[in-house]
Amino acid sequence: MSGRVLVIDDDEITRELFGSLLRKAGHKVWELPSPIGATRMILTERIDVAVLDVFMPEMDGDKSAKMLRENPRLQDLSLVLASSCSVDELRSVAARVRADGVVSKADARTSLVPVVQRLLARRRPGGDAPSSRRPLNDCAAVSVAPRRGTSRPAR
Repeated sequence: MSGRVLVIDDDEITRELFGSLLRKAGHKVWELPSPIGATRMILTERIDVAVLDVFMPEMDGDKSAKMLRENPRLQDLSLVLASSCSVDELRSVAARVRADGVVSKADARTSLVPVVQRLLARRRPGGDAPSSRRPLNDCAAVSVAPRRGTSRPAR
């Protein structure tokens, strides 16, 4: 299933890599170097999934994710957090901001597309509704753990 995906990362190489992987998988992809302007783009382009870098200069991805989650017009948007930190740290942050999935940048070549595909599958008729916000449990390396503490990973 193809979808409309927004990649937000301050690192140009990472944006290009993520965009390339997603385009090769048949998705339409937009890229932004910061979360500034993301809400407008998500609404205008009817984005299905946003992939957010956790650590960015203007506004970290966890703060951006929290703001997107609080916007009632974006209730169906699926969020994926990406970072170089450990998957366990990512899961903790993702649980706190109600992200739908996580991707370690070290494993992005093999994990990004499957995570996005599973989130898009939830959107099709008969799939889980995105608003259920259930974690992805079928792949431990990329799943969101149950909500726990609110500690923020070290940079």
